[in-house]
This record gives sequence, structure tokens and C-alpha cells, in this order.
Amino acid sequence: MSNEDNRFGDEPDSMGDISAGLLGLFRKNGVSQETLRKAIESDSLHVLAVDLLLGPPGELLSVAQVAEISGIDKGVLVRLWRALGFTDPVDQQPSFHEIDVEASTAFSGLLGSNPADVEVAIQLARVIGSALARVAEAEILSSIGLREINRPERRLSNLEVAERFSNYVSQTVPTVPKLLSYVWLRHLHGASKRLLMLRQQGEGVELAQFELTVGFLDLVGFTVLSQQLETEELASLVNHFDEVSHDTVTGLGGRVVKMIGDEVMFVSEDPEAAVEIAMTLQEIYSQDREISEVRAGLAHGMVLAKDGDYYGPVVNLASRIVNIATPGSILVSDEVNKKIAEKVSIDSKALQPRFLKDLGYVQLFRLKRSPSG
Repeated sequence: MSNEDNRFGDEPDSMGDISAGLLGLFRKNGVSQETLRKAIESDSLHVLAVDLLLGPPGELLSVAQVAEISGIDKGVLVRLWRALGFTDPVDQQPSFHEIDVEASTAFSGLLGSNPADVEVAIQLARVIGSALARVAEAEILSSIGLREINRPERRLSNLEVAERFSNYVSQTVPTVPKLLSYVWLRHLHGASKRLLMLRQQGEGVELAQFELTVGFLDLVGFTVLSQQLETEELASLVNHFDEVSHDTVTGLGGRVVKMIGDEVMFVSEDPEAAVEIAMTLQEIYSQDREISEVRAGLAHGMVLAKDGDYYGPVVNLASRIVNIATPGSILVSDEVNKKIAEKVSIDSKALQPRFLKDLGYVQLFRLKRSPSG
């Protein structure tokens, strides 16, 4: 038997409860018997396990050391670190690891001599950090095994929690990075194709501007409904709304920009497709037992694309429209109505001009699917 195998010697009863897999994790990472004893005595075995499973390995380095090794200015490095969503490092306190040096070196490839390049890299870091923080949160909360660790009716011991995390990490860590890479490449391909389409719209169009139909659809009475539901029922309702909305929007050629609680924002280059998305969602939810009625607002025109989101008067107009729509209705701007004027399967009714905050009086139209359509 090697010295490593004999590191823990004769295990006391408290160590004997630890599974071979978890014990192997501690041995692999050089955890001493004394450290393990202290973790058991302080009831923090689960914290030790999570740090070993997911925490960065290697010796601690200061921000100055990482800046020197990666060749990135210390001030820029701190900005990148903050943009990724991490806590500001203390100047002289070692808090970085070798893996942080690798990441910083990778980002250095995006940093040119032009100050604008630095701003672009930091902007990209902000988007990546925000997106992956959501992915990580969703992973943890969606794992059945991990969701059960806080159930009051059957509270797990910290040893059991450590086992759950060990099993979870062994299943997901080898797989999720490959999935993220695949999804990223597919979306990068799609974004590139849309940029090429933008080029065909003519001269004078800024690269960050797109002509799109923007739609907002929200649940009517969600605030009241959420106060009447238990936590698990509310989570089930929101998940159902997310799933149906995502599947319908993407299935009909649109893109979900974001889910905002009880609201979905989506876009499409094709106004007819955007209207079809809104109508289909309205029809689906009107027959749904879990979801209350929905309403939608759509507008069309040039929008500013930034960090995976869209901004500008058109977005503001669509957002204002949905707020005044009645339950079960689909309201659109004059521009959208003009774009679908030849669509015989849609009935359009002009409404009295409505005053919208910060926008003034606006001509709106209520759309319904034609009975003959």
C-alpha cells in the first residue's frame, strides 16, 4: 500500500461513514487527516468538498502577480474581474489562482493597443459573466439531487450534502463545457448570418442597428396569482411559461431576448412571423389551465443591439403598448400594421389614438386571426 493510500490511517467511526468516492476526492487533493478531522468536528465537510470539487486549484496569487504574468495592466485586470461578476480583489491579498492567470492570458488576446479594444473586451466580459452566472445558478437550482438538500421535511446531513455535490459534479462538469461550446458556436453562426443580412439593407446602416419587430407578451394578473400559490407551484408556473414561450418563439422563427418574470421579450426580422408568434402564444395560453390570460404589444423599426439586448424608441413603444393592452388582446403599432396589410388571415381594427407615457399620442391596431384564415 502506498503512502497516499495510507494517508488517513485507521479511520475513526466518523470517517468510516464517508463513501469511497468522497474519500478518494480528499486523498486526490492532498487533504490531510487532521484537516479532515477538523472538517468533521466543525460539521463543514460539505464546504470542504465543494471547494475541492469546484474551487480553483493551485497556489494563491495577488492581482499584481497575475497582471505581471498575463501582461495585462493591473487596472484593466481588476475591471475585467469585476465585469465577469466577481468580487473586487484586495490589492495585496492573494486571491487568484493559476486558472485565473490562464483566463486573463486568454483575454489578453482581445486587448489591443487601441483603448477601444479594451472597452470592447470588458463589454464582452460583462456579457459572458452575466450569462454564465445565470447558467450556473440554473444548473444548481434545476438539479433534483441538489434541490432536495434544503427540504425541511427531510433535512440532509452535511455529509450527505457533500455526497450529493460530489455525484452532481462528476456527472455535469465533463459534459456542460462541451454543451456550452456547441450552443455558443451555433448562436455565433446565427448572429453572423444576421449581420450579413444587415449588410443587404443598404448603405448608412450602423452595425449595431437592426430593423426588427419587437414583441412583449405578459401574464395578466400574475402578481395576484403569485401571492396565492405555494413556492413550488409558482416555480412550476414560471417554468411552464418559460418553456411554452421559448418553444413557440423559436419554433416560429423568432428569438427570445429575455424573460422578465411574467413577461417575455422577443424579436423577429419578419413582422408577419412576430405577429404569428403573438397570436399562437395567445391561443395556447387561452386554453391553458395553469396560465391566466396574456396580452401582447408589438412595434417595428430600427433598434440598437447591445450586449445581447435591444434598445431604442421601438423597444420602448412595444413595452408601452403591452402595458395598455386588455387581457387576451394583441396590439400593434402603425408600422407593424402596414407591414402585414396584405395578410388575409389577420383582421386588423384601428383604435382611437392612445396617449403613451413619454411617446405622446400613438395610433394602434388590435389584431385577431381571421375566421376565414
